Amino acid sequence: MKKFTIEQFNNQFPDDSACLEWLRYKLYPQKIYCQNCRKPTKHHRIRNRKVYGCDYCGHHISPTAGTIFHGSPTPLRLWFYAIYLMNATRCGISAKQLQRETGVTYKTAWRMFNQIRSLLREDYKSMFNEVEVDETYIGGKRQSKRDRGAEGKTPILGIAERQGNVIALATEDVKGSKVLLFSPL
Repeated sequence: MKKFTIEQFNNQFPDDSACLEWLRYKLYPQKIYCQNCRKPTKHHRIRNRKVYGCDYCGHHISPTAGTIFHGSPTPLRLWFYAIYLMNATRCGISAKQLQRETGVTYKTAWRMFNQIRSLLREDYKSMFNEVEVDETYIGGKRQSKRDRGAEGKTPILGIAERQGNVIALATEDVKGSKVLLFSPL
């Protein structure tokens, strides 16, 4: 995967208008469906507003409606830059660092940070089922009262899908390399 640099970001998103156009084309790749005309129509940008107007009836539609950007007084370019920062940093970024990088107040940075993370979390949850994995050892003889060793005991691996199936099975061992090869759910 090719790395998206800060220079490429600045070229693609030099101002709020470029961000709004990108959002419009991402949400409406062809034409925008007009609620009044009840058909896909051409729309033009309304100057000094984050909306597009239908060429036939004048009905306004906002690409930011229903997104994390809706109703936010923070410029779109700062939102896009915050998303870029959260995506580009390998170890993650804090709301405090986001505040320093964007120049917004901490309260605004914290809100942006949480909104962006909630979107990332939603995408992650929709891609994968959440599971919990644990192991236990059954059987074998105790050597002494304090002995809790696993010698002579059979390892049992349990996998529980949240809100779903549960699987438990005896295995040779529960080393990470062996467990990764096993994916019954």
